[in-house]
Amino acid sequence: MISTILFGIFGFLVGALVNRAAENLPPPARRSIVAVPRCGYCGTPRAFAEQVGVASFLLLRGRCHVCYSPLPLRAPIVEVFSAVVFAFLWDRFGLSWTLASYSVLFAILLLILIIDLEHRLILNVVVLPATLLALLLSPIVMLNQVARADTAAGLLIVRALLGAMVGYVLVFGIYLLGAFLAKMMARARGREIREVAFGLGDVKLAGLVGALVGFPGICFSLLYTILFGGLGALAVIIFQLVVRRRYSAFMAIPYGPYFVIAAWVFMLWGREIVSRLLG
Repeated sequence: MISTILFGIFGFLVGALVNRAAENLPPPARRSIVAVPRCGYCGTPRAFAEQVGVASFLLLRGRCHVCYSPLPLRAPIVEVFSAVVFAFLWDRFGLSWTLASYSVLFAILLLILIIDLEHRLILNVVVLPATLLALLLSPIVMLNQVARADTAAGLLIVRALLGAMVGYVLVFGIYLLGAFLAKMMARARGREIREVAFGLGDVKLAGLVGALVGFPGICFSLLYTILFGGLGALAVIIFQLVVRRRYSAFMAIPYGPYFVIAAWVFMLWGREIVSRLLG
């Protein structure tokens, strides 16, 4: 129990680091991941208490110490969520290489989710090194997803490589199809439509997901991504109609979070899901 709490506290600190990266890496900031974040309103470097979300809301009521503008509510939510997930990972895997691998990959996926939600961007500086890391860790990560515990490391690496390639190809195909349909709709409507279902960032993210869940896991993961995305789009449409009393048919919805959720579900329970779907 004590070890679970301690690892949860470590996860809390990782969440604070993820928050810092989410503020420093995207444009227009484009700062180092370790740079002190600045207030989004006055540009003042944040005080030490403001750099930890929970502390900023407990000690400073969630406001900048200079201009008193609100600090992101996302920060304490991410820290607490990260602490809970790290505690869960300790209970599931204990002290092991699997725990270390999953903890690092969870932090990266969480960073991708936050940046895509807030900026509708999937940064190359995050997703491309993460894909390489996922391939390097595939003998550990994939072993938790296959039925046989004695599967050779070489086979696991091949499955991860194949998953990455299938993810790239399938989602790039969907991207091209979406761009073609958008062009056809633009001609029919007499105005340009720039929004498509998947962007090139989603293509790269699909490659990362494929490296994490391998083949055939990437096929099921993409189906779940589309399912989750459809449910999310339906929720947005209902919100537009009920709350805003209007509806935009071509409003872009970030798909990165759904890729991340599907990847995490299959990394943890892919063995059970595939066996039930194919069983």
